[in-house]
Amino acid sequence: MSGSVEELTQLPLLKGVSPVTLQAVIESAKRRYLAKKGTILGSEDLSQRLYVLLDGQIKMLRASVGGDESLQQRLGEGDVFCLVSMVSGVHCGSYGESMGSCTLLSWPHRVMIDLMEKDRQLHMNVLHLLAQQVEMERHKRCLSQCSNVGARVAGYLLYLNETSCRDDESIDLRPITLSAQELGMARETMSRTFSAFERSGLLTCCRGIIKICDCERLQMIADGMECDCDHEKRRTSSTR
Repeated sequence: MSGSVEELTQLPLLKGVSPVTLQAVIESAKRRYLAKKGTILGSEDLSQRLYVLLDGQIKMLRASVGGDESLQQRLGEGDVFCLVSMVSGVHCGSYGESMGSCTLLSWPHRVMIDLMEKDRQLHMNVLHLLAQQVEMERHKRCLSQCSNVGARVAGYLLYLNETSCRDDESIDLRPITLSAQELGMARETMSRTFSAFERSGLLTCCRGIIKICDCERLQMIADGMECDCDHEKRRTSSTR
């Protein structure tokens, strides 16, 4: 994404806004390029500006009580972040770290808030994005409380499949290590679960790219109605 006018109008944040608002957004935007992996966006900066990621990937982290890093979310092309901080005025406790070269656009909170007051569509877009983020966090917390690894992974895949914008209906979980962190499990545990699902014909997995083959059966596992090992037992017995 280059950040052209045509592309900006397709962003969920700016869809349907008036030409006057769009022009003000373009004129007040600050472009920032992060050239290498590991570049940090500090919490102070994130608490004062609203960001859109034009290209690349960023992971949002938060320091835990023990000093360890806790992964909050992964951001990709077109994602908007730090909306809550802008709307609530509360200091952002998270910080960003680039996963490679990235290009961002950002605006001071006061500028965006002023534009929201003048353009109802922009206001509604912000509320809609906030609602999506809240629902995403709710879903992740529900999954993290699930003791069954298979159900946790199945629910995670189904949610991503439902919300994915990819044309080929595939789910990109690269790097797998971060996907595992989002669910609070080891990378090896997630990989073993994918392998079991693949042997059962539930999905195909190739270098972190997942394609679901049987949503109905995967939903049964996510709902706890069936254990993923049952599929493996049936597959094994049918080949004897």
